[in-house]
Amino acid sequence: MSVATSEELVMSLATMSVNPFELTFDQLESSLAATADAGYTGISVWPFVLGMAGVDASWLADRLEELQLTHPVAEAAFGWLNSDRDAAAAEVDSLSEYATSVGSREVVAVTMESTLPPMDEVAACFRTLCQTAGDAGLQVSMEFLPWTGIPDLASAWEILQRADCDNSGIMVDTWHWFRQPGGPNPDLLRQIPAEKLRVVQLCDAAAEIPDGVDIATETMTSRLLPGDGAVDFDEVLGIISDVGAEPIWFPEVFSSDLAAAGPQTMAPQVLSASRSVLS
Repeated sequence: MSVATSEELVMSLATMSVNPFELTFDQLESSLAATADAGYTGISVWPFVLGMAGVDASWLADRLEELQLTHPVAEAAFGWLNSDRDAAAAEVDSLSEYATSVGSREVVAVTMESTLPPMDEVAACFRTLCQTAGDAGLQVSMEFLPWTGIPDLASAWEILQRADCDNSGIMVDTWHWFRQPGGPNPDLLRQIPAEKLRVVQLCDAAAEIPDGVDIATETMTSRLLPGDGAVDFDEVLGIISDVGAEPIWFPEVFSSDLAAAGPQTMAPQVLSASRSVLS
């Protein structure tokens, strides 16, 4: 089975650092070089770490052009549910400016809150996010996180339906897909229109969460290479292919062990594993 309809494979640079929330210039440069050397077509960098590396979006855009890499997905809008609507607007304006400067076409929306306001309010906030991003020519993909108030595909899809925005979509992270409450939901995935499935993050999960490890820690330190765990890639990627979706394929393997080996070792490992589950 071959489900890849594009050669586009986008590397999450955060995964190549043992501490994803810290980034030096040398780490940034070595990760960019390793990504290009391995054969990826693009990368995604969290904009807040660029300042740690002493560079800005303009420098990154120039470096990506030199390496012939793209930056199709910008992560992420976290504050779109903020009751301080001015703060929420400022965040999406900043993210949209970053996305535009590095040539992204998609921004990601998530929440880290464990509970949500009433669903009508959530939908209204998401609609505002989509409209603001749309004014900048951007699309918005909702990412569900199993330990938050948007824990599963069903919750994300309900918000999208209520908000009813042409530029909205869903990011399917295969780790989150496997760990979502109640487990994978193939019946619902089959019902979602192809044009709404625009980004798929590839990674794998152990059958059970390791003893003594909470889910939020596992997701940032102990993901597995695609094909090395319990995710049924034939099922989830098969559905995405069957409905006719042509998403951005976006490996995101947060693994302290893999990152410790260094970008030049990790980047080709993740690429090879991702290609294996895609074809």
